[in-house]
Amino acid sequence: MDDEEFKQRLEELIEDRHSGASELARLGLEIAAQCAQSAEVKKTIELRHYLAERAEALGAVRPSMSPLKNLMEEWKESLEVLPDEVNEARVTATENAMHLAEQSTKASFEAAALTSALVGDNKTIITHSFSSTVLEVFHLLKSRSVRAIVPESRPLCEGGDLAEHLSQWDIPTTYITDAQVGLFAARADVAIVGADTLLADGSTINKAGTLLLAMAAHAEKVPFYVCCESFKICQQEEPPALEEMSPAELGTTQWPGVSVSNIYFDITPAHLITGWCTERGAPDPGIGGK
Repeated sequence: MDDEEFKQRLEELIEDRHSGASELARLGLEIAAQCAQSAEVKKTIELRHYLAERAEALGAVRPSMSPLKNLMEEWKESLEVLPDEVNEARVTATENAMHLAEQSTKASFEAAALTSALVGDNKTIITHSFSSTVLEVFHLLKSRSVRAIVPESRPLCEGGDLAEHLSQWDIPTTYITDAQVGLFAARADVAIVGADTLLADGSTINKAGTLLLAMAAHAEKVPFYVCCESFKICQQEEPPALEEMSPAELGTTQWPGVSVSNIYFDITPAHLITGWCTERGAPDPGIGGK
């Protein structure tokens, strides 16, 4: 993979609006594995340096999504103990990347399984945005008389993608505008969302609108759970930057004196979250001090 192709793959990760944070992290690991296979180097030390630079670039490309950075850092650490023979080192680096992707997939599935057991039968679930882990929760509950309330999640309406999946599984679903979350929260038994990042204090970064759902659920005394893999936990003291996307996504015209903001993520504080459901437990006792 030459520099130009690598830049193109980075741009694809930046522009991807439909894959969740975990899916993007696994795509990043796939790119890392391809870099290991195609690197034009003759010595392991050169391979290690080259791949470390690639890992740094991949880990920084979506700052609001911690699993990409976390998994890249783990992969980068594994580069320190590559075999001396360069072709063996390529194989090991590739296998390490694929193993981390498998760990991520397994953790997401286990988090979803624990969450589905926590929810139980005959419940109405309200959510926000599109999370592959929350989608798996619905998949596991599809034969257990669950219902869904799904906001659009503007501006690109990822909620529509979720509603389409639920329709295919014959899960009764009410599709609403984001502005109706306050009206519909009381009709749910439980709120479940995914996460792009879990902060060390239990606060959660997710698609903008998650905070409003958490506030509405709190006001209506509806339990609010965050379901995700533990690779999303960010240990740094300061939260990562909240990515802002193109104002053009809002479809507005250019009005004199009017600026358009399209911040894609918000932060839900820990006190609005009933519990965090990871592969380690549902609720996970190790997050948020609860």
